[in-house]
Amino acid sequence: MILGSFFQSVKSISPDEVRAIIKAKSTDEYCLLDVRQPAEYEQGHIPGARLIPLVELQSRLSQVKADRMSIVYCRSGNRSRSGVGILNGAGIENVYNMEGGMLAYNGLVAAGPPEAGVFCFPENMTPEELIAMAWYIEDGSLSFFSSIKETAQDPEFEDLLTNLAVHKIDHKEALSGLYQKITGQTAGDDFPATVLKKPPQNVMAGCVNVPEAVKWSRDKGSPEILDLMMALEANTFDLYLKLGRQVPSERASSIFMELSNEESRHLEKLASIFEKTI
Repeated sequence: MILGSFFQSVKSISPDEVRAIIKAKSTDEYCLLDVRQPAEYEQGHIPGARLIPLVELQSRLSQVKADRMSIVYCRSGNRSRSGVGILNGAGIENVYNMEGGMLAYNGLVAAGPPEAGVFCFPENMTPEELIAMAWYIEDGSLSFFSSIKETAQDPEFEDLLTNLAVHKIDHKEALSGLYQKITGQTAGDDFPATVLKKPPQNVMAGCVNVPEAVKWSRDKGSPEILDLMMALEANTFDLYLKLGRQVPSERASSIFMELSNEESRHLEKLASIFEKTI
């Protein structure tokens, strides 16, 4: 089974289309959802937009009306893409990502982030395949964090990348151990390729291509990179929640839930550091 078959794109809408909707429709026909941090919202937001930071979205799903069109936006379209994925995963389908975020809405020109998608899990996936897929995602994130650490200028940001890289190594070991517990077989040096074919290039949560993300980040400052990293951690958090619900083993479920809790803490830390840069 090819890893790339587990992803699909989110629905998007342009800033011009958003302006047209605001002009033509009444406010009870749609919802504008701002998933940035409070400080960003206070600096300027689309009138009428509701603030639900990405880090809080999973716990505030009940505040998003499934029967109403929702337009999700952030700074660059990065975090909002992850937000749409989280909402889709919760069964809320009438949701759109505003392409380019507030940078595009305000008419500014900015280089777009690496293209991403949302996880989509076939019902016939085995627990072993789920574990293997998660391992590849963690390995891709580790490669990305290690690569951008080489050019990090801010000591606090560099320390964060170091800690995240350590956690990714721990997560890979936890997933290998989980595979052994479920199958009774040792996860050898060729794991997880024996379970799931390795993609041609490393990918992270959200189907972000690691080499493309590293190339994109080379001329970006901490705010842009942190913006992308928050989206990646949100995708990983959502991934582990889904896996925790999907696997039949109670032991496997508890490990995935533990990993999701840790990703949630990472996301909160990233949000805290990001607010200092804006």
